Amino acid sequence: MVNLKKLLSPNNEKLTISNGPKNHSVHEEEQEQGKGSEGEWEHVGPRNKTSITGQADFVQTPITSIFGGHIRSVVYQQSSEESATLQPFFTLQLDIQSDKIRTVQEALESLVAKESVQGYTTKTKQQVEISRRVTLEKLPRVLVLHLKRFVYEKTGGCQKLIKNIEYPVDLEISKELLSPGVKNKNFKCHRTYRLFAVVYHHGNSAKGGHYTTDVFQIGLDGWLCIDDQTVKLINQYQVVRPTAERTA
Repeated sequence: MVNLKKLLSPNNEKLTISNGPKNHSVHEEEQEQGKGSEGEWEHVGPRNKTSITGQADFVQTPITSIFGGHIRSVVYQQSSEESATLQPFFTLQLDIQSDKIRTVQEALESLVAKESVQGYTTKTKQQVEISRRVTLEKLPRVLVLHLKRFVYEKTGGCQKLIKNIEYPVDLEISKELLSPGVKNKNFKCHRTYRLFAVVYHHGNSAKGGHYTTDVFQIGLDGWLCIDDQTVKLINQYQVVRPTAERTA
């Protein structure tokens, strides 16, 4: 689809995300060049606090208009301007390893929690304290949440994390998850999602298993459980009730 759009665009112009200057892009390795780098601009936030904002390249297609959202990643350094980067996403990767995380809401709150970055040194070899925080800048029409059940261990190998994670039929994205600049611009109706599909992994190991899915079918006004060629009706209670055998 991207290649077809290039054929339709005679000047091969890049269609980037709508936040910030048009036709500007910045890559990860270029973000440390500081103020004045191409694709960066000064952003004035609440209480007139400024930050240098970079923008990752993001080509607009019909797919991105449905599934594409943006996150704002901000690095806080003592006695320095904030450095922020806008990045596109198609799925929100939710870390569920902590024993404190038992619901999708708690996993989302953990995603935006400020974290300390250890061992960061400046060009003058001085160690400084910095922290990082991710917030949601733009929500997609269709939100895909990925519960990270396959985790790598220090000893090597990949293990499956089997635990119950609760998720509601109606999910409201709280304002605390949003970037400061868009908190007051998002109406509640734009932050509410209705569950319509769940993908499950069956099995105790990351090395194998089986996948099935439950999908809400509008014509039937009910849920279907799809297991390869087998399709059967299932009630909503079974969809939102996690089990060890059916891990979303």
